[in-house]
Amino acid sequence: MSRNRIPQIIKAFFVPVVMLVFSIGLPSTVGSIENPKPKNRPNITAVTIEVDPRVELIAIVFRLAGNYEYNQGQIRSYVRDIWRQFGDFDDHPVVKLAARLSSKRRMSCDGPMSLAVYIDRDFRPRKTFDQWPWGLDGRWKKQETAEFLEQLRQFADETKFNEFFESHSALYETGIRSCRTVMAQYNLQTWLGEFFGVEEMGDLRLVLGFLNGPNNYGPRFTAGKILEKYAIIGMQLPDADGNPVFRPRRLATTAHEFCHSFANPVVEKFMEQLRPAGEKLYAAKAPAMKRIGYQNWQSLMYESAVRASVACYIRNAFEPEYLQRYLDEEAGNGFTWTKELSELLGTYEANRDEYPTFESFFPEIVNFFNEKTG
Repeated sequence: MSRNRIPQIIKAFFVPVVMLVFSIGLPSTVGSIENPKPKNRPNITAVTIEVDPRVELIAIVFRLAGNYEYNQGQIRSYVRDIWRQFGDFDDHPVVKLAARLSSKRRMSCDGPMSLAVYIDRDFRPRKTFDQWPWGLDGRWKKQETAEFLEQLRQFADETKFNEFFESHSALYETGIRSCRTVMAQYNLQTWLGEFFGVEEMGDLRLVLGFLNGPNNYGPRFTAGKILEKYAIIGMQLPDADGNPVFRPRRLATTAHEFCHSFANPVVEKFMEQLRPAGEKLYAAKAPAMKRIGYQNWQSLMYESAVRASVACYIRNAFEPEYLQRYLDEEAGNGFTWTKELSELLGTYEANRDEYPTFESFFPEIVNFFNEKTG
């Protein structure tokens, strides 16, 4: 076994905990709406629920580098253990490089997590550097990425990260069980496939981020026939006994992050058509958008499509009061058009013979934004 390989016992523990594809359907609520199903229904995949050593390791490095979003872990016992194990390594070369990247390229939030899914569990790239660019977040440059990964492996070895990860398997499993219980009540994967009208769902992976606190990310990895769609969900406040818990309201967040993998490729196809409206909206909303981490009009377009889609999920799965709270929160975040856009998507849901896929309906969304800013 090479010096940097993850022990087989860790890999054995992290054979993904897989949800069965439940046949129970969505819970019956006052807000549920029966919409026509698309004729060509996708092959619904299972959702893998896990804690991922790649996510935890990179979160630790960027925590030590001072990134605010990775210093919001809310499982106190876990945070204490992080400092005991890794606190003396804050001057390690990989930590210094992470700090430089944060300063130089705004390497924060989804940037580090995007790299996590592009490496294997030995922390080596899943694509060769001869294949660059990989489709990785553009803030990662080829030479710096190679240097970062080499130093990351050294960090993992020198800090005994693998032993740390293995020693917390019981804590991770507690969070996984809590998440599995909640996910069993809501057929999120069925809704995703049917709402977006895709033929291939890909590999849906729900990763619990124990250092991520309230922060969540939706990266994806594609290579040949491999299509992995991630919802990396931060573990928030524990229960009264300090145990990690996945609460039902995190379902909307999980839907949001998975929706990025389905909606973003469609938005990208129409981005130039969205540019005039997107630039106007962003200019009007720039202070609010920058406060929540969105630095350009393209991000606003991605988020608009995703947030309106999530409103559709909530409308079908939860009580009307929850939907109103969600829409109020979105308006407070600056996305004041989420309610109108979600109602437009209601037309899509009600006319699936005419609009079999999210992409086939998207010209109507372009028209929506043009009319709003015209």
